[in-house]
Amino acid sequence: MTVKNGPDRKSHLNLNREAEELKVLLEISQTVQAYRSLTDLIYYIIKKVREILDVEGVSILLPDESSDEFLISWTANIHKEFTAKLKEFRFPIDKGIAGRVFKSRKAEVILNTESDPDHFKKVDDFTGFQTKSLIAVPLQGNSDVIGVLEVVNKREGCFDANDVDFLTTLSCIVGLALENARIHATLDRAYKELQVIDKAKDNLIELTREENIRLRKEVEGRYRFDLIKGNSDSMLEVLKLCERAVQSDITVLVEGETGTGKELIARCIHYNSRRKDKPFVAQNCGALTETLLASELFGYKKGAFTGAYKDKRGLFEVAHGGTIFLDEVGEMSPMMQASLLRVLQEGEIKPLGAEMSKKVDVRVISATNRSLARDVEEGRFRNDLFYRLSVFPITIPPLRERTSDIPILAMHFLKDFSAKHEKSVKGFSPQALRCLSRYPFPGNVRELQNEIERSVAMVEQGRYIEIHHLSEKMLSKECTTPLQVPLQGSLKEMVETLEKRLVAEALEKHNGNKTRVAQELGLSRFGLMKKMQRYGL
Repeated sequence: MTVKNGPDRKSHLNLNREAEELKVLLEISQTVQAYRSLTDLIYYIIKKVREILDVEGVSILLPDESSDEFLISWTANIHKEFTAKLKEFRFPIDKGIAGRVFKSRKAEVILNTESDPDHFKKVDDFTGFQTKSLIAVPLQGNSDVIGVLEVVNKREGCFDANDVDFLTTLSCIVGLALENARIHATLDRAYKELQVIDKAKDNLIELTREENIRLRKEVEGRYRFDLIKGNSDSMLEVLKLCERAVQSDITVLVEGETGTGKELIARCIHYNSRRKDKPFVAQNCGALTETLLASELFGYKKGAFTGAYKDKRGLFEVAHGGTIFLDEVGEMSPMMQASLLRVLQEGEIKPLGAEMSKKVDVRVISATNRSLARDVEEGRFRNDLFYRLSVFPITIPPLRERTSDIPILAMHFLKDFSAKHEKSVKGFSPQALRCLSRYPFPGNVRELQNEIERSVAMVEQGRYIEIHHLSEKMLSKECTTPLQVPLQGSLKEMVETLEKRLVAEALEKHNGNKTRVAQELGLSRFGLMKKMQRYGL
């Protein structure tokens, strides 16, 4: 069959071309999902375009939003030496024919770039490539133009409307691929960030769990009964009572003067009981007004009073399953005494402004520095509440009644404060320890603790605490009077006289308790007995 020249031949060639273009579009459409890499897909597409349109180069330009410049993200040129240079070049997003097409969102055919005033010649100057003609087509994303597709320099003939139609159809495929890739990259980045956050969250949970375990062990260790210092008979009796109290949920009343360590006893009971893994909360009942104390202990509902902008849990609810420590319970008003009695009797609380009561499982340990029994007799404290609170009373003796515990407590505090202030202190001189033991300590253990911290701050590094390191109130005539040693006889006789006097004073101080005397003098019990026999004591 012979194909004639003329219109029929031209029509036949156009049909072949259109068929070829449709074939390429179909092939590209079917191939989009096959490529895992966006770069591989785009290079496949632009090489196909270069082949079917028979052009020197094809490029895809994408805007860099951070700098308002065009990047030649992908390019394929028959002159390979220009390809690398093109990818290095950037130019303003509002310049060149590409900038015009990007802004107008309309495809353009430029048959002679020299005659177009917007042609950005700096690209050619930079690369050494000469752009003679081009087609620029906007790449449409899901909602807006996301870039520009350019083909340059048709090798035979001129660009025509069919070329524009082909590229316009193709641009939809390319734009969709780019948009999907961008969405995928965003999702992938978000997923990876989420994985990092999730891992960080897991790490934080694990660290929190480990820290919680560590802190719980530290708290339990801090409140072991063997850390309550003192070996006087009265303190040994207190410790025996505490050991009995931990074996049940019995309500405990701790009595003692201010500073004797009532809260320490309460915490030791809690952290050695079956409730140790549950909360321990404390409230000083004498520090708040009646209304504030009620809101702290029982909580309130939103709108219960002016300023109640949200619900608040009371300490009884917070301590559910654990222990609540009520210090200075004797300072409660009659109304609060009645509310507390209801909690002890019914095992439930009613927040301020609430209609319904809440059941709570809380062990109550209370403390007072007053004589509640006397307050009951004088009508200041409810008799029924007193018997509810004092089921298991523990009385802590004041420090002046257990002076033998002072050296032990002093050494314990010295160790703690030396570590706290990073100072090495050897100990106490005999005169300093004698001053401490003879002071009545109206502030009890807390006052002794403050005195030792002050002394550690005053003493020089690596030295003993002497009487001049103590505060003036500690100094009495008896403790500041130096030991009188008769300056006569041989050195051995004078040393023996002094040693006899020290042993005799220690025996008097500890009421003949040889174990405590031996501890104070740094002797074994057997060594002390030998010296007593030697000196006839």
